[in-house]
Order: sequence, then C-alpha cells, then structure tokens
Amino acid sequence: MFQNYIKTALRNLLRQKLFSIINVLGLAVGLAACILITLFVRDELSYDEFWSDADRIHRFHTTFNVPGREPFITVVAPGPIKEPFERYFSEEVAYSTRFVEFGPVVGQGNDLTTESIHWVDREVADIFDLNIVRGDYRSTFDGIARLAINQSFAEKYFGDKDPIGQVLTVNNFYNTRDYQVTAVFEDLPHNTAMDFQALTLIDEADFVSQPGLFESWFSLNASYFFKLKDGIDAELIESRLKLFTDTEIDIPPGALGDGFELSDIVKYSILPLVDVQLTPSGSGEMKPTGDVQIVLIFSAIAGLILLIACINFMNLATAKSTQRAREVALRKVLGAKRKQLVQQFIGESILISILSLLLAIVFLEISLPTFSQFVGKDLAFDYTDGFSFSILLGLIVFIGIVGGLYPAMVLSGFRPAFVLKANKSAEDGSSARLRNILVITQFAISIALIVATIVVYGQMQFAVTMDPGFNKENLLVVRNLGRPSVLEKQDTFKEEIARLPGVSAVALSGNSPSNGDESNTSVEIPGNAELGSILVGYQDVDHDFFETYQMQLLAGRAYSRDYSGDGVPDSSTIQPGDNPTGTVIINQSALGRFGFETPEGAVGKDILLGVRDSTGERVNAALTVIGVVPDVHFQSLKTVIRPEIYLLNFNDYRSLTVRFSGSSASLISAIEGLWNGLGTNVPYRYKFVDEAMAGEFGEEQALVTMLGLFAVLAILIACLGLYGLASFTAERRTKEIGIRKVMGATVLDIVRLLVWQFSKPVLVASLIAWPVAIWAMMNWLETFPYRLETWILVPLCLFAALLALSIAWATIGGNAAKVARSNPIKALRYE
Repeated sequence: MFQNYIKTALRNLLRQKLFSIINVLGLAVGLAACILITLFVRDELSYDEFWSDADRIHRFHTTFNVPGREPFITVVAPGPIKEPFERYFSEEVAYSTRFVEFGPVVGQGNDLTTESIHWVDREVADIFDLNIVRGDYRSTFDGIARLAINQSFAEKYFGDKDPIGQVLTVNNFYNTRDYQVTAVFEDLPHNTAMDFQALTLIDEADFVSQPGLFESWFSLNASYFFKLKDGIDAELIESRLKLFTDTEIDIPPGALGDGFELSDIVKYSILPLVDVQLTPSGSGEMKPTGDVQIVLIFSAIAGLILLIACINFMNLATAKSTQRAREVALRKVLGAKRKQLVQQFIGESILISILSLLLAIVFLEISLPTFSQFVGKDLAFDYTDGFSFSILLGLIVFIGIVGGLYPAMVLSGFRPAFVLKANKSAEDGSSARLRNILVITQFAISIALIVATIVVYGQMQFAVTMDPGFNKENLLVVRNLGRPSVLEKQDTFKEEIARLPGVSAVALSGNSPSNGDESNTSVEIPGNAELGSILVGYQDVDHDFFETYQMQLLAGRAYSRDYSGDGVPDSSTIQPGDNPTGTVIINQSALGRFGFETPEGAVGKDILLGVRDSTGERVNAALTVIGVVPDVHFQSLKTVIRPEIYLLNFNDYRSLTVRFSGSSASLISAIEGLWNGLGTNVPYRYKFVDEAMAGEFGEEQALVTMLGLFAVLAILIACLGLYGLASFTAERRTKEIGIRKVMGATVLDIVRLLVWQFSKPVLVASLIAWPVAIWAMMNWLETFPYRLETWILVPLCLFAALLALSIAWATIGGNAAKVARSNPIKALRYE
C-alpha cells in the first residue's frame, strides 16, 4: 500500500510539472531563507555563554542624569571603582577586574605599530578562563611588564618563532617599557562582546602623570566586570546600588550643587555578561554589539517568509486537489477508506516538503558563505547536530501536514455518487474563499516588508545627509598628535601642512567628528546660584578651528591671535589668590542651560570654569563669552546635541584637521612624508570626516540590505504562488473565456477580467498592511533623536501598495494575455 502511495504521488508531481516546480521552488527558497536567518539569530543568542559560570559574570554601568541634559549613558565605570565595590559587596562578589584600554605604540626593532592593549587586574584569570596555547596565563599578573597575547598578535610579531620570553617595547603615552610575553591564548570567538588581544597588569603607579585616571569618580575609563559568589542573586547587588552610591563614592563637596544626593545625578547599574550583546545600553562598548530588536525583527521575517511559502503550498495544493475529485470518488467505489485517502494526500504533501528541503539545503550551501561574510559571522549549519536536524525534520512534517490536511479532509469527504453523476470537480465556495484569504495574507506581509525596507533606507539616508552644522566635505583628520613624542612638534607640523598645495585651512583640536570621545566639565554662572554646578561638554580648539570646519557664528566673534587674553588662562601664570580671566565660545544649546536668552545677549556674560593654579590648587577662572555658534553634530549623529563650550586650550590637542581641495591621495602621501620627517616613534593615522560620519550607520546599512533582500524573497515567493493560481484559474475558466470571445470580448477585456480578479486581494492586503507597518515603523523611528517626519509614511505606504500591485499585474498579465489570445474553438472543446 505504501509503495502505491509513493507511485501515485510521483505520477501527480510529474503530470503537473508547473505546479510541482512552483511548489517545490517556493518552499525551498522560503526554507533556505528561514534557515539562514535562524543561524544568524541562534548565533546572536549564543554570545558569551562559553565562559565558565557565564551566568555569574556581570558588568557595571554608569549613567549621569544631569538636570537640563539628556542622560549620559555609558557601559563603563570610574577608575577607582574596584576597591570600594569589592569591600561593600564582599558577601556577594567573588572576583572583579577592570579592563582599561589604551592604544600604545608597540615596537620590535624599527617596526612600530599602534595596538590595542588592555590593562587589567589580576582577578581577570579567575573570571575569564581563556584557552591557553602556550605559557602561564596566571603568572602574567604576578608582576608588571608581562604580556598575555592572542595567537593573531603572536603571529604578527613573531611569526613561527616561540613567542614565550620574547620582548616588545610598549610606549603607552605615560611611560615606555619592555614587556615580556608570558602567555599566548586562542583568539576570542566571534560570539562574544569581549574584545581584547593583549592583557597586562594594572599598576596604578605607572599612571600618576595622568591625574584622575584611577582617582576621579568622574573619570569613566574602565570596563568593570565582576563574578558573583555561587548562589547569589544579582538583584541583591541592584537593590543596594543606590545606598552604595551615596555612602561609598568620594565626590568633592559642591561638585554637584546644593540639594542633590549623589544618586540623584549618578546612577549605577549592572548587566549580565550574556545579555551584553543584545542589550546595548550606552557608549563605551569594547566592540559593536547587536540589538535584541534586530533579532526579533529577523526572527519575525524568518517566520513570515516561511509562512508565505507555506501559504503558496497550501493554495496550490488546495486548488489542484479539487481536480482530483473523480479520482477520489473512484477510489472510494473500489473500497478505499477515508483514513487511507487522508494518509495519501498528507503523504504527497510531506513528499513535496522533503524535496523542498533537499533543494533548500543546496540553496543554503551556495548562499551561506556570502551571507556569513555580510553579517560578519562564521556561520555554518551543523548536520551532525541532532537537535537542529530534528527541528528541521519536524518543521517539514508540520508543513506537510498543514499543507495537505485541508485538501485531504475536503476531498476524502466527497460523495462518490454526486461527483460521478456531475462528472466534474466539486469545488465549493469555501476553497476559493480560503485561497483569497491566503493570498491577502501573503501580500499584506510583502507590502509591510516593502514599507519597512524603504523607511529604514530613508532614515539612514536622512541621517547621513543631514546637515551636521559644519562643512564635512574635504576634511582630513590626522590622529595620534597627543603622543608625548609629537606634542612639542604639533605647531611645526601644522605649519608645514598649511604650506602644502591644495590646503586651505588647518586646525588642532582635542577631538574629531564621530570619534566617540565625549569630554565633560562643570561650570557655574555668576549671580545665578540656583543653577548650581552645570555639567557641559567641551572641545579643546585652536584659533583656526571654526574657519577650518566652516562654522558660522550666530553672534560675537571667533578666537583671534589679535586678542592676547583669548582662551583658558595658563596654569603656570596663575598665582595663589589671583582671579584669572579668559574667554570662551559656547553653542546654542548652552544658552538656555546657562540662563542666557539670546545669542547676542550671551556675548559679554561670564561663566566660571575650574582651573589649576601654579601650585596645583583648583581655582575658578571667569571666562567671558565672546561668541555663540550653532549646534553641530560633532560627537555622533545618533545622539542629542549637548550644551557645549569651546575652549582655546593649548594643552590637550590630539587631532589635526586639514581642509583641502584637489587630490586626496597626493595630500595623504605628502602629509605622511611630513609625519615621518618628525622623527617620532608614532604611526601615521588619518581618516576622512565624511566617511567617519557615514560609518556610524553600518548597522542600519546592514539592516536595510537584509530587509531588502528578504522583502524581495517574500515578494518572489508570493508571486510564484500568484502565477500558479492565475494559471489554475485560467485553466478552470477556459470554456468561459471561449464563450466570451465568441460573444465579442476582446483580448484586452479578457486580460482586464483576469487581472482584476487578482488585484482585489492585493488591494485588501494593502489596507491590512498599512496600519501594521505604520505602527511598527513609528516605534522604530522613535529610537532616533533626529528622524524622518512621520507623515512620510503615508506616501510610502501608497507606493508600496502600487509596487505590489504592479508586480502582481506583471506576474499574471502575461499568462492572462496568452489565454486571451487562444483560439475559442479549442476553448469550447475543453472538457
């Protein structure tokens, strides 16, 4: 009997080649896309689960809630956090470690390279169990001047030689020392939020020349991880963090103003390490993370694509099965039971699903390398994984049963006498209604995906092309100017670059656009004590900064060499008891925060900024506002513009910006020659401002590409099904079409009739898809501080509907025209 079922199923597949191909191909594409997305989602959910006791490892976060400003949210901690945290939570915390990253210049002979090295506490070995290839991991943290490096780092510097015992010279801004390699560990897998290639022990004495690095509670420089003791609930830590903040943190009196507790301004929180990848919560990540919303979006897309493929399968199975009513009737007459008929139809459905799975695996193997490269992951489908394969086979059986159950139950219930007497396929109205509902569902999903793709792309383009407040074109930024060996040569370097052909302006500054650095300081407003101490951002700039960035002032003037008193007073000239003065330029957002009504009214007003006198004591300098500039997106296009001051401060320049015209390649080469001529031991690094700003939206670029790809797949699968249904409908209405042509209907009339039949479900699908798409996209856009206007969603929805309708017309129009041009005599002979 089973052999007979197989023969019948194969004969039906071969007899109806078009519908078999559409069924198998559509389901295969849907399955392949679903598997690809599932691999991506599964990888995202696996981050950092490989560490021993991963569920006990947490990270410490810091948020500043400053009145008048958006919360400043970070995933890092103050430098001095370790000792008080371990003491206060001694009953809950087993180990903790700081990760402080520097980009030192690493040298071996004359070969100099900027590398990323993390300074850590010795407890790192008790929290993160690395796979050690050579050497002694723990001994690395028994003293200073020792390095544990990963395999890539070792191969880069030592090739095939044994790296253990080898020496590297590390110039870390504050000191230069020879470090001995004591351990080599495997490169971290891609599915971790941790990112380090070399570790060495923190010796705070090495950083005394950098005041505040490990002493100031406002200096956020450490990724701080801790491991809970066995059986401790993390909520015990969470519930006591507020009291810890108010009792254990050493903040200078008056630093936050009167009437505030520290916990009103500073909020500490913790996050499990396994949640870091999908719960990004601020600046300071070791590397770009994912987003749980992206995982949910693509999980939904995987399900929707598979649903569309299953709908195709069910639609065509339902449509074609009604033409087998006579076969079913004859089988019943010959003694077949309803249970046997149900088994046969479901078996045929499962057979098609299995064929689709085999083809889907072929598609998967072809597309997986490209997809892995695109998402930046090493994805692979493990055929030996019994769990994954059982899930896949279960899915196939489920699809087969769902696709075959309805036609099986309907057909097995036909009455032989009625069918044989009528000599026709007895399709009732319920089958047609079901197919219409399924087609509507398909196109509703497709239209919603089209809208989502266009909105994500539009938001990305909006952000990239948004006016940042300065001219970002033809700006080249040279980095590494803050290195000790370059500091005393900055002015000479700047002057030499200014003389290069094509260079129109050159400026020194502390930061550069989209650099990720956010420097903050506190100021006070004389005569306005109720404002208290105000936390603002600041930029260190030189005289040529505003000219180089082409920032137009709203009021006042820029810094000028004609005014000797411009800028922040030099600490070496301030004697105890002096009342130092200077000048400052502020941005538009600072006006309201400082209580100034207009840009013109702000010019001439004073703000108080804390500086050091010649003895190192802190004293307030009265800085007169000489200019107001518009708000500019200097930090990131993804963050709200903050109140900011621009300080003419010659002590902290780390970047040099060049405005140029002409060939960028020749300029880069010329500047590199000047850099090498400085005789420093620092590598030459540069970037273009426009490229750096566009690079902020790499995640959105990947999202729009993936959305677009899967939207196209969804539409393709839906259209395959629509084409099959159009062919089926035209076949069933052959005699009707012949009669209409005999009665005078033109080809255009016939085409219009068939096209309109399938246009109605698409139009209904649009009405369903629009509110869902608008609601989802409005919620997504809310995550951006600067975004598209919501009204634009309406024309986008109309466009998506017209696009889907056009695709549907193109799909069925050719088939309808072919039927309409056929000879009516052949049509009347049909059946």
